[in-house]
Order: sequence, then structure tokens, then C-alpha cells
Amino acid sequence: MPEIAIALISYLLLLLLIALLLVLMPDEQSAWRGIVGMAANGVAGMLALLAAYALRIRDFQAFGFKAARSRWLAIGVVLGIAAFGLSVLAEHVYFLFVTEQNTQGDFQAAARDGPMMLLTLILMGGILTPLGEEALFRGVIANALNRYGAWAGVVGSAMIFAVVHGFSVVLLNAFIVGLLTGFLFRRTQSIWPGFVVHAIFNGIWLLIYSF
Repeated sequence: MPEIAIALISYLLLLLLIALLLVLMPDEQSAWRGIVGMAANGVAGMLALLAAYALRIRDFQAFGFKAARSRWLAIGVVLGIAAFGLSVLAEHVYFLFVTEQNTQGDFQAAARDGPMMLLTLILMGGILTPLGEEALFRGVIANALNRYGAWAGVVGSAMIFAVVHGFSVVLLNAFIVGLLTGFLFRRTQSIWPGFVVHAIFNGIWLLIYSF
């Protein structure tokens, strides 16, 4: 539990600093705001992991940095595509009842600002962000909660992951991804199958933003 506390506090403080930086960037730089915001999520997650690592358990394997069997990585590919399909359905139902401001505008601006910006966004959002978030939310949080059973480890960590993403339609998407990646982490004790799910999910959405 100390690892959860120090990691989450570190992560939220870093996100606050990032938010203050993004507020200072004018709307004319919305594409760069998207790039910076996406990259910062991944960096914050990795720094939060390092804070937990430095506290007591100085072993990255204990946080899920261990090899996974290829079949679990393949399952991650399938679940990543399934997560995208489920999120499209969830968003469709959500927007039948709720109208809200677009929270993905900066990412969409970056995706539509030329091939290099799109490539940079995908590298940040499809690799760095999933790596940082899986390291924190599965490697630290789900890992610690798993000792209290599947509901705490999978559903509990998914709820934390969702709430940290804010109270918008993104919360639903994060909860879906959190459930699937939490399940894979509990079965494999490795962050890599969940990373595959997360990377494919984010990558598909970012590609769609470019149209």
C-alpha cells in the first residue's frame, strides 16, 4: 500500500504541473499541446513507478517487468481491438444521453497537423503513454491490490485508472481498457500483454483522429 500512495501522489502532482504548463500554451499551439500532453502522461507514469521503486521494492520484475508468453501477447492484440470496439459502442450510448465539451481536441489537432505530427503523436500516445500508465496502474496499483482478490486487483485498479482520466466519456474508455489490462496482468504477472492492449487501443483512436 505505501507504493500505491507514493506512486499516485507523485503521478497526480506531476499531472497538475503538466496541466499548468498546458494552460499557458495558446490555442494556436493546440497541436503541440496534444503532443506535450500525451507524452507527459507517459513520463508521469514512469516517474511515479520510479518513486514506488525507490521507496522499498527495488526490483523491476516485482512490478511486472518480466517476459510474457507469446500467446498472451497475441491475446493482447485481440483484446486491444475488442477494447476499441467496445469503446465505440460505449461512446455511442453515452452521447445519446450526455452532451459535453470535446476533451480530445488537442489530440485531434495534432493528428491532423501533417504526417510528422501524426507519427509523433502515435509514438507518444501509442507507446510512451501506454508504457507509463501500465507501469503505474498495473505494475504498481493492480499488483498491490491483487493480494486482496480479483475484484480489488482487476476492478478496483480499473476504477482508479478510469477516475484519474476525468469524469467524461474518456472515463468509460479507460475503465474498459483497465478491466482488460488488469485481467491480463493478474493472469500473467507481466505488464507486456496489457501494454499491447493499451497500445493498440490508443493507436487506433489516434489514427481515427487524423481523418
